[in-house]
Amino acid sequence: MSYIFDIDDVTVWSPALRVGELYVSMARDVADVLDISTGMTAMASDYWEIEIAEFESFVRVMYRKYFSSEHPVFKTLIGAVLAPSIVLLERGGKSVLSGSDEERKFIDRAHELSMPQ
Repeated sequence: MSYIFDIDDVTVWSPALRVGELYVSMARDVADVLDISTGMTAMASDYWEIEIAEFESFVRVMYRKYFSSEHPVFKTLIGAVLAPSIVLLERGGKSVLSGSDEERKFIDRAHELSMPQ
């Protein structure tokens, strides 16, 4: 069993069931704390449609919060959602621009995630 994440009817990620459940749960919690929508809508319990413009806003807010924080626990928690979200955003044809070495290193690590489509 796996999860399906689609953007414009194209599957951009199909992780294992538990990975998908954890990502969605964590993304929703981060969005609640940041008072923003994830841009993801459940089409079924294991199938999510991503509205790219709204998702891009979610990722950009997480990105700004992550890189403006000096709190190591906050960064670890939000970073766990931000990294796969950057990859999904890129698969949807959007990206975040890195402006510092720290940002470039984070994005490079995100690209190293094993996230087969």
